[in-house]
Amino acid sequence: MVGQTHDTGMHPVLDVAIVGAGVSGLYSGWRWLRSPQGRGSRVTVFEMSDRVGGRLLSVAPPGLPQARVELGGMRYISTQTAVANLVAQLGLATEPFMVAEPENVAYLRGRHLRSADLQWPERVPYAIPESDLAGFDIGFTALAATRYLSQVLHRDHVDLKTVDWDAVAREGRLDGVPVRELPMRYVYNRMVSHEVFQFAEDTSGYDSIFFTWNAADGFPWNIGDYGADVQYHRLVDGYESLPKALHRVYTAAGGEVRFGHTVREVDAATLPDGSIGVRLVVEHAGQLQTVLARKAVLAMPRRAIELLAQRGALLGREQPAVHALVRSVTPIPLFKLALCYRERWWETLGIRQGQSVTDLPIRQCYYWPVGESNGPGVILIYNDGLDLDYWAGLRQGSTPYANEHGNDPAQEWAQHPAPARMVAEAHRQLMLMHGLEDRPAWQPYAAAYRDWGDDPFGGGANFWPVGVDSQAVSRAIVQPRPGLPVYVCGEAYSHAQGWVEGALQTAEDMLQRCWGMAPPDAGSSLADGG
Repeated sequence: MVGQTHDTGMHPVLDVAIVGAGVSGLYSGWRWLRSPQGRGSRVTVFEMSDRVGGRLLSVAPPGLPQARVELGGMRYISTQTAVANLVAQLGLATEPFMVAEPENVAYLRGRHLRSADLQWPERVPYAIPESDLAGFDIGFTALAATRYLSQVLHRDHVDLKTVDWDAVAREGRLDGVPVRELPMRYVYNRMVSHEVFQFAEDTSGYDSIFFTWNAADGFPWNIGDYGADVQYHRLVDGYESLPKALHRVYTAAGGEVRFGHTVREVDAATLPDGSIGVRLVVEHAGQLQTVLARKAVLAMPRRAIELLAQRGALLGREQPAVHALVRSVTPIPLFKLALCYRERWWETLGIRQGQSVTDLPIRQCYYWPVGESNGPGVILIYNDGLDLDYWAGLRQGSTPYANEHGNDPAQEWAQHPAPARMVAEAHRQLMLMHGLEDRPAWQPYAAAYRDWGDDPFGGGANFWPVGVDSQAVSRAIVQPRPGLPVYVCGEAYSHAQGWVEGALQTAEDMLQRCWGMAPPDAGSSLADGG
């Protein structure tokens, strides 16, 4: 095999080496150890940090020990069956996750509205043409999608619930151009007025979801994840409780996690028995060591793979096909900023939970569930895409926001200090979007911040851009170099990008298609240690 390396055999050979202790890595190891093929095998997860969970990060704010604020992923959809089944199997408590409550705020083009107002064309500060008014009933993305599909499928009527999106991606043409070669934003603007597009973008609270995708992947993702009928759920003990539970059952099944171990290089190796396996160069406490394995799983997003040594049988310059697969998604930078308040001042407006949106750079915020008392509360700010440059300028050179004395934050909260200038500006915009005059008593007493664009993540999600055949890529990258037992899983190259569901889907594809495992039994018991 080209680029393979030889090892002396001084190191015990792992059956499976997994890089990354996020959901896909822990889940893959657990499922393998519980299978007939994998029982009793040697499986080790190498994790560079001191925690499991990856982009799931739940923290307890100072003064609110019962709360779990999500600085990473925060919810799942009831139709995401892999997550729902796993949560049920692990016995994790869930509750509804509220979003657009009628009394919540929509501050748009200088107008203070409530979420309920967004259903009435005469109340919104947008010139919606009569031809597009149906979007107030079915959703404007759904309206654009039905018009787009009518042209692609040559039908007068399209039912979005029965569309074969895979067939559209493979064969669809708009004006003779394959739909995966067209930006979603361009197609959206072709189907509705610019005012409608601006209204849809402003009220979504996001920037990247309309700007990054190609049309083939962007429309089904947006309709499936943010459609009018979508219902969200959250884990009562925080989303991070999912990977923590996976960690427990994985280790109970015989798996190992080595924290503080950074994999620097992955290459082919000839194992002591003469078979082709994998060599990993791992750094721990400043020392490099070689690990041999029969299989290796890179449970990592694009940026983390790019941080590995770009040489050898997998990532060397002579592997252009592998590099093309890795580069086929676009990392989406996003951050979360949590502000703690002694008074829940938003309740003076009748707001208790859910999401508010604005076209200000703050874009969207969530009134975080922290219990029924009238005590302190938390607002979580979620920002992605185009407005990140605005906030990046406030991050540079800013001192950390000082938590008030007497409120010693939990360890996880203290590890994510928020830039003071960013906190002050976010608070100013919160007051503006809620139409309130700031009061000294309403200043935040604590703040935490996590930018998922930082290494090794490169972004909070990864999207399929223009020109990518996502169906082919998502299948090929699971084993990016045929014949080499190195596999890739995680949300990045899935068809549920940005969601835990995508991480589980790609892990199952690897386990079933490449490793020959049977599908999971959603009703199986964990009493056997699995």
